[in-house]
Formats: sequence, structure tokens, C-alpha cells
Amino acid sequence: MTFHAYAAVTLPGGPDFPDQLPHSETVRQIEDLGVQTTYSATPGLLVVDTIDKAQARVEEIAALRPALPFGIDGAVIKADSRQDQVTAGTGSRAPYYAIAYKYPATIRQTSLRDVTWNVGRTGVIAPRAVLEPVDIDGVTVTYATLHNPAIIEKMGLMYGDVVSVYRAGDVIPRVEAPVIALRTGAETPIQMPQACPNCGGDIDKSQQRWRCIKGRACRLAASIEYAAQRDCLDIEGLGSKVTAQLVDAGLVTDIADVFTLDRAARLTLDRMGATSADNLLAAIEKAKAQPLARVVAALAIPGTGRSLSRGIAKHFGTMDALLAASAADLTAVDKIGAEKVPAITADLAELRETIAKLAVAGVNMTEPGAAGAAAAIGRGDDAEAGPLTGHIVVVTGSMTGLLEKLSRNEMNELVESAGGKSSGSVSARTTMLVAGDGAGSKLTKATELAERPGSTLVIITPDEFATLVAGFLPA
Repeated sequence: MTFHAYAAVTLPGGPDFPDQLPHSETVRQIEDLGVQTTYSATPGLLVVDTIDKAQARVEEIAALRPALPFGIDGAVIKADSRQDQVTAGTGSRAPYYAIAYKYPATIRQTSLRDVTWNVGRTGVIAPRAVLEPVDIDGVTVTYATLHNPAIIEKMGLMYGDVVSVYRAGDVIPRVEAPVIALRTGAETPIQMPQACPNCGGDIDKSQQRWRCIKGRACRLAASIEYAAQRDCLDIEGLGSKVTAQLVDAGLVTDIADVFTLDRAARLTLDRMGATSADNLLAAIEKAKAQPLARVVAALAIPGTGRSLSRGIAKHFGTMDALLAASAADLTAVDKIGAEKVPAITADLAELRETIAKLAVAGVNMTEPGAAGAAAAIGRGDDAEAGPLTGHIVVVTGSMTGLLEKLSRNEMNELVESAGGKSSGSVSARTTMLVAGDGAGSKLTKATELAERPGSTLVIITPDEFATLVAGFLPA
């Protein structure tokens, strides 16, 4: 692996490095230490004194782009003076003293060979374009997303079409459109599936995203395996092989059935001895105590993920409150827009039976410390404040010490259980950065923000953070 350094930061206890130098001089000194920098990169680093010269350099780099040994999607224009950087400050998403000039995506033409239909773990049927392999910025692209059948119909795609393809964000291959002028007459209409490609069942075509009428039952093993993973219910031992056996034997019809399996049923599985069965039993029993956020994440409601599942659980506090939520109640949750509400509401209605079975099996349905949970048990909004109350916390780098075995999702859960709000990016609103080993650009940005007059942002180590939240660490 190779890289080109573009900045430097002085770490606590590390060697001194001049922090008031112009950006260009800082990078030059890093180069003198034997590290590759943007100076040694083909486009180079150029200091200019007018906007016209900056624009000219951007255009020169664009001309170099096709021949570069690595892909780029833009050029960064940055204030060189450290004082100018401090004066300009930093916004919630990016520093005001630097801006990325984005180049148009590289578009290539190739042939559409086929369209395949994949069924996700919730039963959603997604089309994928199979392309004649084409090179885009050094990456050979053979497949591209088509999102849903409505996109195919809107573009009027046909088998054999010459299509324009690009990489969205210079990462995800996408078909832009067919090149109608290059049609020969040999193209044929794309055949839409009349039955579920996975199970052969009927398809619900009422929404833009088609879905197998069986929903999660269509890909039951994948749905259960997802629910059991570490960042959801964390049922150790319930991997793909065991899950597939449970489904094939008809022992489970949803994730709730896992919690009612008896020991005798587990012993019928291949390579499941007494010890393995007892270990799985213990893991399932332990999973019953997971917080509501983990339960919501395990249900894989469309439009939600681990972070939003935590937000939902913290907002409503109990599963009953979530199930009773109106559209207005849902949009009151941070990051749930009106466009997500119909899918969330429909999926919750579909999941009611599974949720009821989970509750009967003894699975926890409340979020510890949430205002909603406090109100539900008669304590109003007087839930105890934690050591991170009022803090917006970003975690970066590898954790050590007591935090070493925690995943990033578990770290975010820890932040929120201690009263804070977790965030994935450093901004002017950030009040605390936990900087582990190998912390990079987030630490650099946080250091710059912390140096601003009046800043309340603190940067601490994993050990210091563990001490601060000692009462909330998992057993």
C-alpha cells in the first residue's frame, strides 16, 4: 500500500512539529523526512496568488487525469496561510479554507449483455446490469446497479443496447442511459420477472421497488443470519450453516422462533453436540437482554440502519410506543424524512406478529436511559444524566485497553448510553473526539477546531474515555 501525505499534526507526547507554517511548507518538510507527499504526486502541489491561476491549475490537472496512475475525482484548492485557515474556520461538513473542485464523472460506453434479478434479505427484488467489461479510470466494470424496474422502463433499456456507464462518486458503477443513436434494430426488450427469481412466488409490484410477496420468508436464512450478527442481537454460534439447517428443517419461520427452540431441537442439527447446543442456548438467552436499538436493527426495517435504529429506540423508548407512532411521530426522529415513513410504517405492520412473538419469548422491548422509556414506566423525562450528557462524540482510530474489543457500533452505543450523541464526522458542533491508534483526518480536523478561540472540543485517548464512562462499560 502506498499513500501521499497532505498534512501533519503533532500528537500528545510526540516530537514537536511547527504548526504555524504555511501548508506548502509543512508538506515540504514532511517530504524532507522521506514521506511521499502531494509534492511528489504527478499533479504536484502548486502555490498561486490569483483565482485565475488556481483555475488554470485545476484545468491542467484535469488534462493530466487520464494518464495518472491512480483515480481522482477533483482537485483541492486550499488557503496556504495558517492564519488564513484559522480566520476562515470550519463548517459542519468541511473547512471553509479548502474546497474540492469536482471533475465530471468519467463516462464510458459498453454493451448491455443481460439483466439479472437479485432478491435481498427482506424480499426486495433488485435488477443488475451485466455489461461487456469496460475500463473506467483503471477499474474493470462488469456489473452496474439499475435500482428498480421503474428505472429500466424510464430509460427504455433493451438487451444489446450500447449504454453510457460511469462510477457514481468514482466508486459505484451505474448505467446512465442507452445510446439510442447506436441502435441497430437487433436489440430486444428486457424481460421483467413474472415470479420471484428466488422462490417462484408472486411479486408485489405496488411500489417502485418490487418485492416478493413472501417478504422476509423468501430469504429467511439470510434474514435470520443478519438479525443474529454481532451489531444486532449478537447470537454467537448462529451463523450461516446453523441458520440454513434450522430453516431447511422447518424449525424456524422468523427470528422470533430462534428464542423458543429447545435443546432437543438443537441437538438434531449436524455437528451440534451437547456443548455446542448449550453454548448456543446461552447465547440466545443472553440476546434477550439486548436493548431496543439492537432489536430494531435486527428487524432490518427498510430505510434504517444501526445508527438510525439507535435514534428510533432512543426517541420512542419502547416498542409499544414505536408501533403506535404516527407519520408525524416518525418524522420527529432525526434523519427520518417524510419519504421514509411509508416504507417504515408498512414494514412495522408486517412485523407485528414477529415482534409480538419476540416479546412473549422474553426479548427486551425497551431502550435503557431513553426519555420515552422513562415516561413509559412513570418516571417522566427525569432519566439520569450521564457523563456525556450534552456532548457530541466522534470515535476514530483503533480502540485499546478496555475498549479494544468493542466494534464501532458498540462504541456508538456506549456513547449514547452515557448520555451523549454519537457522530461519524467532525464538525463545529463536535465537543469530544476519542482518538485511538491510527487516527487520521478526523484527528487532524479536530485538532484544528480545538485550537480556535472559544472552542469547547476536547481530544481524549481511549483509556481516558473508558475512565469517563466506566459505569456504562459492558460487563
